[in-house]
This record gives sequence, C-alpha cells and structure tokens, in this order.
Amino acid sequence: MANGEGFIWEPGMGRGLGRRGRGRQPGGFGLGPGGECVCPACGTRIPHQRGVPCYQHRCPKCGQQMTRAR
Repeated sequence: MANGEGFIWEPGMGRGLGRRGRGRQPGGFGLGPGGECVCPACGTRIPHQRGVPCYQHRCPKCGQQMTRAR
C-alpha cells in the first residue's frame, strides 16, 4: 500500500520485526544440548550433559574447571 510520499508499506514493517540480531544477549553461542566439555589445561574431553553447564564439571585428570568445546 502506498502513501502520499511514495513509500510502499509492506506487512511486518513498523512492528519491530527484522533488522535486529537474534537472541536476547549478544555474544551467546547457543551450542545446543549435544557436544563435549573440554579441559583447557590438559585437553581431556567428556560428553556434555544436557542442562548441566560444563563449568560445573571438574576435569577427571587434573581437576581444572571444564569449558564447552566449540
């Protein structure tokens, strides 16, 4: 639909849709339920458990806090 200034309005325009990043916080990785946790010190890998962040696990070999493998 055109207005008097030649602007063509399309569905979805002016409603805050599009033109923004995805997600609520920028910088999130959203790696999903699968994957692995890895030790940053020795490289030991364990399977990631859904609902349990990797940082809550300790490396079974050296005791370091685990991180999520990307």
